[in-house]
Amino acid sequence: MDGVLKGFFVVSIVLLIGYILGKTKALGPEGSKVLSTLTFMVGLPCLMFSAIASRHINDVLSATGLISVVTAVAVMLVFTVAGTIARWGVRRTTIGALSVGIVNSTNLGVPLSLYILGSATYVTPIMLFQLAIVTPIALTILDLTDPAGKKVSVWRTLSIPFRNPVTVAAILGVLVSALGIQLPSLVLDPLALVAQLAVPLMLIIFGMSLHGLSVRPGIDDRVPTTIAVILKSAIQPVLAWVLAAFVFQLDPFSTFVVTACAILPTGQNVVLYSVRYGVGQGIAQSTAVFTSILAVPLLLGAAWLFG
Repeated sequence: MDGVLKGFFVVSIVLLIGYILGKTKALGPEGSKVLSTLTFMVGLPCLMFSAIASRHINDVLSATGLISVVTAVAVMLVFTVAGTIARWGVRRTTIGALSVGIVNSTNLGVPLSLYILGSATYVTPIMLFQLAIVTPIALTILDLTDPAGKKVSVWRTLSIPFRNPVTVAAILGVLVSALGIQLPSLVLDPLALVAQLAVPLMLIIFGMSLHGLSVRPGIDDRVPTTIAVILKSAIQPVLAWVLAAFVFQLDPFSTFVVTACAILPTGQNVVLYSVRYGVGQGIAQSTAVFTSILAVPLLLGAAWLFG
């Protein structure tokens, strides 16, 4: 519990720094974009590759990762059924499903996993699942149902994971780990050094993104937003706990890992997708804010519950 509180304190201070930078606009209009590009293109790929390649494949693709994927699919299916019954439309329902199934596995998930759980690899299965499977399918649906605008090739959409440096680095890391390749320190040390910039920058970027976010969904978005928040912050963690404790019978720490990963809030990239496609912005933005607020007490409660 003390370790979790210490981890939250560290993460919260850096988030506060990012929020202040965003509020004061100290880095200028392009500051967030530059930091995001540096982190996305350099820091995070180095972190993911060095963390995964140096571990055994069983530590990367484990039961905890399987449970995270299963729970994400389950809550997305529930939201999709609700959206179909309520006739929210394919595009709004797709954004809502992403809001409950896509967690902030990079800007918040990696730092929390590293500082609180002890390793960044716990979020690797979630990240690969989101980027390699969920995102291409969702974006293809949004492209094919776009009533206006230029159509994007399905093949181009499906190639998204392989044009994402974070995903490529994670896949390469998994291959190195699976093949049992022992990389020399001359290769890993420079990558590990560059990787050290990723975590603080991701937290600062996330803190900057919190400034100006709206927490007031429109009237038409209140019901889908409420359902999304309940599924993301309540149903998914409980389902993860049940699967970990009673189906897979994992030890208390592994159960906490699974539950903590399920508690992670909605990813900011869902907000970007909603803006890009001009649909479901209120659902995505409000769900991201509410689940981020709820994540702190829920994670502390999970830490207390599992000791």
